[in-house]
Amino acid sequence: MCEESVVSGPGPIRPEPGGPPPPAGPPQEDARDHRGLLTPVAPVRRFGAEPAGPGLTADERGRAAELALADPEVRRTVERGRHRVLGVYTAVAGRHRTHPLVVVYDYADGVAVEVTVDLAAGRVLEVATGRHPPALAEEEQRRARDLVRDSRLLAAAGVDIDSGAGQVLAEVDLHSPRYRHRLVDLRFGPADRRLPSAFAIVDLSDESVLTTGLTSSDGV
Repeated sequence: MCEESVVSGPGPIRPEPGGPPPPAGPPQEDARDHRGLLTPVAPVRRFGAEPAGPGLTADERGRAAELALADPEVRRTVERGRHRVLGVYTAVAGRHRTHPLVVVYDYADGVAVEVTVDLAAGRVLEVATGRHPPALAEEEQRRARDLVRDSRLLAAAGVDIDSGAGQVLAEVDLHSPRYRHRLVDLRFGPADRRLPSAFAIVDLSDESVLTTGLTSSDGV
């Protein structure tokens, strides 16, 4: 069920009047460099962080996806739900080698699967699963816009649905029926507006529009 609302955007940020100005900091040459005191941070594994390299052709990406989906471990992980290949990226293997990295997402369980494949050998090298939400794929963004378009609420208000750009949301309430669902926050409006003209929250797991709204006309 869709809900429509009108919300006011925040006004411009203004400095607080009165009071003395803040004290100036030390001169640049007298400021101590604390970088040497920082503890090194271990690298974090990120799903789909690297774009597909220029040497990876469309045929190679398709072949990599086929190898990933045919892997028994991948099939066991996603066989119970509705899954989709969100993208084929590249993974570094050694100093001078890269391999295709296929990202598969299971909408039923909210599980993302990273599959590193060796195209030359025709085999899967590594399978990693996790619940860290992958970046929104362009195909998912198009699907979210289509669902909003089909709901007709924003289109009837004159909103350009094709202008919608989104990002992934995460429901943190364990008791929510939307927990572990693939939620997308879409914002609509001309690029020259300071604030979006409209918004929509879309659930791609059950393909529904949860809510839509218009921002007030003074938030330009």
